[in-house]
Amino acid sequence: MDTRLNDIQTIERWGIRFTGIVQGVGFRPLVSMLANQLELVGFVYNDGSGVYVETQGAIETLQLLVDAIHQEQPRLCRITSCHIDILPVQNDMTFIIKESPIGNPIETFISADTAPCEDCLQEMRDSGRREDYAFTNCTNCGPRYSIIEAMPYDRVRTTMNEFMMCDDCAAEYNDMDGRRYHAEPNACNICGPHYTMLDSKGQPIDCNDVFSYARQQIAAGAIIALKGVGGYHLVCDALQDEVVRTLRERKGRKDKPFAVMAGSIDIVEDFAYISNDEVDALLQMSRPIVLLNTKKTASIQISSFVAPNNHLIGVMLPYAPVHNVLIPEDAVWVMTSGNRTGDSVLFDDREAFDSLQGIADFFLVHNRRICAPVDDSLVSIAGSMPIMIRRSRGYVPEPIHCGQLGKHSILAMGSDLKNVFAMNKGTEVLLSPHIGDLASASTHNTLEWTVDRYQTLFAIKPEAIVVDSHPHFFSSAYGRKLSNEWQIPCIEVQHHHSHIGAVMAEYNLMNPVLGICFDGTGYGDDGTIWGGEFLLCHKGEYKRIGHLHLAPLPGGEKAVFEPWRQALWYVRQHYGTSLPTVYEQWLQQLPKGWEILDKALQSDMPIMMTSSGGRLFDAVGCLLGLGNVHTYDAQIAISLEAVCESEKGNLLEYNYDGTTLDLMPAVYQLMDNYVSGESVAHLAASFHRTLSIALCEVAADLCSRYGIEDVALGGGVLQNRRLLKNIQNNWHERNLYINRQVPCNDGGLALGQLWIAQHKLQDM
Repeated sequence: MDTRLNDIQTIERWGIRFTGIVQGVGFRPLVSMLANQLELVGFVYNDGSGVYVETQGAIETLQLLVDAIHQEQPRLCRITSCHIDILPVQNDMTFIIKESPIGNPIETFISADTAPCEDCLQEMRDSGRREDYAFTNCTNCGPRYSIIEAMPYDRVRTTMNEFMMCDDCAAEYNDMDGRRYHAEPNACNICGPHYTMLDSKGQPIDCNDVFSYARQQIAAGAIIALKGVGGYHLVCDALQDEVVRTLRERKGRKDKPFAVMAGSIDIVEDFAYISNDEVDALLQMSRPIVLLNTKKTASIQISSFVAPNNHLIGVMLPYAPVHNVLIPEDAVWVMTSGNRTGDSVLFDDREAFDSLQGIADFFLVHNRRICAPVDDSLVSIAGSMPIMIRRSRGYVPEPIHCGQLGKHSILAMGSDLKNVFAMNKGTEVLLSPHIGDLASASTHNTLEWTVDRYQTLFAIKPEAIVVDSHPHFFSSAYGRKLSNEWQIPCIEVQHHHSHIGAVMAEYNLMNPVLGICFDGTGYGDDGTIWGGEFLLCHKGEYKRIGHLHLAPLPGGEKAVFEPWRQALWYVRQHYGTSLPTVYEQWLQQLPKGWEILDKALQSDMPIMMTSSGGRLFDAVGCLLGLGNVHTYDAQIAISLEAVCESEKGNLLEYNYDGTTLDLMPAVYQLMDNYVSGESVAHLAASFHRTLSIALCEVAADLCSRYGIEDVALGGGVLQNRRLLKNIQNNWHERNLYINRQVPCNDGGLALGQLWIAQHKLQDM
């Protein structure tokens, strides 16, 4: 920044360029207010590059303005650069906010949608034209990404443009001293959007207060489709078994936990254990779902159908004004995505009604268009460390800064599970909202639509595309299709290398790194399925230097959903045909046709092999009687973590030969102890303890042999809080890194793909 004193003139005119997240956060109003307080003249406006200020006055006063902007910047703001040019002095008489010029290249970013601030909540509680108004917002809070149609951010380019401000709102919009000065979504009960209650056939219900009517119906056991900020939710009372069970049946969601929304922190403390760090996570402006441990005895009883056989429950607090109006403080409601299982979040009114008819008894809808869908975010606290599990509403589309990215703009397609793609503008990486598993036409369409939206909204023209090396991923096939259409290179990156790349990108790790990647399954370079890997990574290259022992994956993809298949292999490997009674009985619980697979396992038939850590967790869970078939991702592994409770466990046997970490002795020991009647809780804790200590031992050896100081943990298995805390407790002196800003599961994969591709392009 050039702050040179001018010896000739006492008055200067500065052109000040601010970049970063400076639109839609109250930045222009702040600049205007400060400039007027300092009696400076000039103007400020949004444009494609961020915010531009032209102002003049005494040099010391101009510097005071710049300093005050940095010190008092709005809480949703993030200034990445501030550049000052000295310009010719002009004859301005006032300082104003100018209309945004159109047509300039788009180089700036926008804020995520955030929860209402305390001032807006208080206003909703007071009598007045915003009493219980479900769209109350100001420059410090409210919708952003979900309503913006084009940049730069002005009301005319949002879905609020369809609502003309009343005189009172217009006066607030122009009041330099108010918190709604140039608040683009400004509205009130008189002039803004509003809610309507519809019956199951889509007909309006005549009622004086739609929110009171909705509360009555939910108390009576109804399911309501609620249109919110970034899409539809299905809502019902979480305390009523019958309605939660009905919701599962109608939605086609057998066991996967539902998220709940609690009316207050006080009610959360009644049914869940909650630490100070978890309170902080719940109260962030992003208002994510937070995974909490449920209490076995509580003053209120959450239905067992909310999170069947699960010690964790996903809890969020009200994050939109409508929630604060609608949900009683002592209530706990199921608040799950408004779709059929496997489909994308619904946000178009017509599609939502067509899809949810037959699931919802009523529809509580508003008349403001949602410009783009945004699913809820999900975090977990391991010790005191927040771990991102799903990064979406409240975080998207705020960029992640990666200081060593090259100049190329790249589109990274992510994975087919928990799909998130990424694009970059220079060193800033924009990750998409959570799109979901690419197993349906619905999620395919959402991926394609959102890629187009990001390109248009942020004016990004990719110069290369990077995809996972798995030959059958839809995301990879679509990336190759775009590569052909756009005539740009397509780069393949190995799955587990990408997981470690995401950690390297987040922490800007430029030296060689030992990557420990444990996940479900990923396509390996040697024709096997990987998932328990030790990788030597540096910039865009990697070398596999260790791995978990190999075990068969009988039936290929079927074994992912039916872990009993691999568990049966362990049983036969250890006991042969003379099975203990416990496992003879276990065989009788297996799905019909298991005998055919059993014969194949005992023959010379070639079977795909895997080093997957995720499959090992599943197999151990099966062998300890925690289930045989998945109805959702990692179900049995989650049960294995849950059953540990407060047990510490013992160290089991394992072998390590400098390359292979062989945990088969530990599995056999677990089986023998299970047969002898040892508690499942103790055995599960022993497995977690053994794996964590083994990982630390292997890491110490490889770091010493290869001269490495930085170790990166990646892959969905590392979401296991028990395992992660055990690793941290047993860690040696090397630097240990895990993703914090993006998920360590496949939801963060695109960041790693982009990092690796950037370095590969630089080397070309």
